[in-house]
Amino acid sequence: MAGYEVPTPKYLRVLNTLRERIESGAYQPGAALPSESQLCTEFGVSRPTVLKALGILKQDGWIESQQGKGSFVRGRPPAGRGAPQYAQDAMELDETAQVEILHVGPVLASARIAAALAIPEGTPVYERRRRTVSEFGPVDLVCTFVPVEVAVGTAVTKPEPIAGTLTEHIGRLKQLRADYATEHLTARTVTAEEAEVLAVEAGEAVLLVTVTLHQASGEPILASQIVMPGSRHEIEDTYPLP
Repeated sequence: MAGYEVPTPKYLRVLNTLRERIESGAYQPGAALPSESQLCTEFGVSRPTVLKALGILKQDGWIESQQGKGSFVRGRPPAGRGAPQYAQDAMELDETAQVEILHVGPVLASARIAAALAIPEGTPVYERRRRTVSEFGPVDLVCTFVPVEVAVGTAVTKPEPIAGTLTEHIGRLKQLRADYATEHLTARTVTAEEAEVLAVEAGEAVLLVTVTLHQASGEPILASQIVMPGSRHEIEDTYPLP
């Protein structure tokens, strides 16, 4: 019996082509996709076929639709699972609840923060330093560093607590949306300053997590360093196996 090939569904041909164009950079983040009628003409397919391809791209995070304006590129969606709980807590915590603001003001970026924000070491950035306190004492120390051009014109530069999440506040005022995050985790001994702020003994082990939020283009928006005393944290996670 002669073999035969099952033809690729038309919507998959549209979907795969658009996805390849986004991955290659032919369609940059923020750019508008061709209209539905233009896609129908280019691929020689019906409108329902185009709508099915666009719907899957939207569902998977490659594009977004804006009412009355069309579809726009978000970029390559991050693979894998969502952020671990400790990172979500640091990024989404409302400063008006169970948080003590310790410092707000300009500082010079350390080597680690400079690398995270893709800026030269020693570049001025705005720091918001806070600690989370529970009935058992300080839980963590979070230092968030925001580039000056992002911070200016927002409440990031002001000492008062910011209601809601910092990313929502920046997104609303600066039209910058965090699309994905990168994380670096190391373990080390607590510093003298951290020991005092966290009320732990000198020499205690801490976890240092650096979380950087990026736009879809890859441009960093801010970086947060989370210091967690080993004696007050137990990290548990669940994830699928390949």
